[in-house]
Amino acid sequence: MDRQPAPDFTIAFLVSLAPLIFIALVAVWVASGLLGAFGVSYVADKGITRLGRRPDA
Repeated sequence: MDRQPAPDFTIAFLVSLAPLIFIALVAVWVASGLLGAFGVSYVADKGITRLGRRPDA
């Protein structure tokens, strides 16, 4: 029985891995930006609410 070596898929793996890493990094960037937007919105809401509660001078 003549056995052949397994094909070398290293290049195909690396080519496939590059877009996956890019997508993962973009997802992290989007998530951190979304959390930042939520934080700014929360602080703005609390500030506006506090200004609305002030008695008129």
